[in-house]
Amino acid sequence: GLVVGQLISGLKPSERRLMDAAVDDGFSLVDATVNYVVDLDAAGPVECTTYVWRTEFEDALGDADWEYELFCKDYLADFAALCMDMRVSHEAEGLSDAELKEVSLRRRRQ
Repeated sequence: GLVVGQLISGLKPSERRLMDAAVDDGFSLVDATVNYVVDLDAAGPVECTTYVWRTEFEDALGDADWEYELFCKDYLADFAALCMDMRVSHEAEGLSDAELKEVSLRRRRQ
């Protein structure tokens, strides 16, 4: 089939874990082979991984459950805010207690 999306490459393991945390548990990460359809000069198939809806949850989907334009209009801002919060939390996990205290104090001063 044809799927519209973006191919993102070069993610660090920590960035992949952050993406995995932001993606709904209804999706699983699978291996895939894609072809560029916009850039006809791209060199053939590309091996990658992608998120797909889990087959065990297919019955939970209806015809109106996902529409890109509707998502952008009604949910994208909230999803972007969730992702930003998760990123801040993810970055904070790697800080020492002293570094975390400094970040917190800097935010209060702003």
